[in-house]
Amino acid sequence: MFESFEDAAHKLSASLLDYKGINDTVIMGILHAGAIMAHTLAQELNLPWDVLGIKKIGVPFDPELAVGAVAPDGSFYVDEVIKDNFNVAESYIDQTRHEKLDELVNQLSQIRGSSSYGNIAHNTIILTDDGIATGATMHAAIRFVKAQGTKAVVVAVPVISMDRLPEFKQEVDKVYALLVPEDFMGVGEFYTDFTQPKDSEIAELFKHR
Repeated sequence: MFESFEDAAHKLSASLLDYKGINDTVIMGILHAGAIMAHTLAQELNLPWDVLGIKKIGVPFDPELAVGAVAPDGSFYVDEVIKDNFNVAESYIDQTRHEKLDELVNQLSQIRGSSSYGNIAHNTIILTDDGIATGATMHAAIRFVKAQGTKAVVVAVPVISMDRLPEFKQEVDKVYALLVPEDFMGVGEFYTDFTQPKDSEIAELFKHR
């Protein structure tokens, strides 16, 4: 159990000491809570950090159940199992991802001044978030950073569903997770305080990084 996102990041940092102060290594936190994670990890590991915007594409009847996710360059990931199980139409996914992309570009412009990430090529990228449940946002993030020409991709999270761990181990160079529960209802159940930070809070952290 974690008290907060800062507490989770502090505990996670002990698993990442091999990366401490290493050149050409950047921590990228997925909005929103992942940005708090990245900020704390960066302080612990003496590394630069950035905010990575990924927008979840929810199924029509439940926006929190991700059928996919879209990245800042318009690339996207679709969970074919959820898509088929809930009969989510291609037209819905296509329309929603364009809407989410517009929202994302505006959001990143407000938080970090740009939705461009041209500075991460040839770096080792440590992707972090508050946890991985269905994994759609992390899959989209991995595809996005790989497309930028990164040297290596590492996923570091406090908690990941046991069902999802094998697929991420195949997709990236290394996966670090403190908890890998078999019974997994949602990431929030592992936090005492799961209050998501506001865009303005993240923008303030980013401004002073």
